[in-house]
Amino acid sequence: MTPKNESSERVKLDEILKSLFNVSNKVLITMMNSLFQETFDIETTEVSFASNEFVDDEYNVLRGDLFLRLREEEKAHHYHIELQTLNDDSMVIRMLEYGINKAKEIAKYEGEEDETVFYIPKQLVIFIEENPGIKDEIKLKLVFPDGQEVKYIVPVMKYWEYSQEDILEQKLYPLLPLQVFKLRYQMEKIKNRKTHTEEELRKLIKEAQQIVESISKEAARLFKVQEIDGEDLHKILLANAELFRYLNSRYVKDEKLNKEVLSMTKTLYDPAVEEKGRREGRLEGKLEGKLEAARNALKKGLSIEDIADITGLDLEAVEKLKKELAN
Repeated sequence: MTPKNESSERVKLDEILKSLFNVSNKVLITMMNSLFQETFDIETTEVSFASNEFVDDEYNVLRGDLFLRLREEEKAHHYHIELQTLNDDSMVIRMLEYGINKAKEIAKYEGEEDETVFYIPKQLVIFIEENPGIKDEIKLKLVFPDGQEVKYIVPVMKYWEYSQEDILEQKLYPLLPLQVFKLRYQMEKIKNRKTHTEEELRKLIKEAQQIVESISKEAARLFKVQEIDGEDLHKILLANAELFRYLNSRYVKDEKLNKEVLSMTKTLYDPAVEEKGRREGRLEGKLEGKLEAARNALKKGLSIEDIADITGLDLEAVEKLKKELAN
């Protein structure tokens, strides 16, 4: 693969990884609670994606992965997540730069009146691929001229240690598709060996296909039990298929397998959408039946209170129907 193609693939991969967080508020808040050990209420917490680009004093653009703001009543909480496939010594420095720049931005609209206060967002680095050199935290010591020392620490999630069952148990549903991506570490090692066979890579890509199928079925089940909605299901299935396509295109190049995965994804998504339509149709039909019964009861002169008791509609809905009939 040429450097240009590798760069293009890397950009696409970054987009796929970041898309995993573009899910419904319910799913995103549940995941954030799990990742950061928080207790945000799904119904009352507002979620927004904050800017991830900063310009330093030398006009260089710093671009992080994900910055989120979760607002609870009048208080805003800020978070920063980096998704990494590889580790390097500069990671902790970049995290500090991201944190300070975001703190400067926050101070502009949430700062104290009598003093400038920098609130560094809560940060997390998610390392996807296996690497024995990665610790549970990345650390940096800041030493000031007066001797004051501050330890800057960012927690780490070693994703490769999490099984599909772990992800489900902790309700990290958007991260399910990354299970298949864990195989890239093994594929890369095989590819870089001086002597390797095509069969070795084919065995792993077939394993990847099985993982994709398992995760896709699990996502469809989550949709059925209403843990995720239709858009969440679509995004998880799409990321699943795209990550498989990435691995297949990079290491095996079997277009037939890509088609098989896409076909499997479609067979899971279409019935789920169809069932949702039927379910919503049944609910609409049930409601319309109640409304019709209430109209008939109003024509017969029954009281609003009695009609509400009989049909299960609230008083306001029955009063609205009465006004419509009077016009």
